[in-house]
Amino acid sequence: MKLITPDTISFRAQVTEEELRARMATEVLEQIGGLGPDGKPLPGIKTRVLRGDGRKGGYTIDVTGPAPARLYLPRGEDNG
Repeated sequence: MKLITPDTISFRAQVTEEELRARMATEVLEQIGGLGPDGKPLPGIKTRVLRGDGRKGGYTIDVTGPAPARLYLPRGEDNG
């Protein structure tokens, strides 16, 4: 009789609301080039993460501050 069955895995991860907000803000800053070599926001850049409106929920991530010389903004999708 095997004590360990390799076909069964159980795992649980817990993330606090504050950790989730910090991770989302960092991800956005990574995408636009708003992080320095130390992984922290460039000087003067601030983020604010708010819950979305209505039933759809979600989050809104605002980034404010001076635009770095290497700011990368994704191109909008062409809807036509």
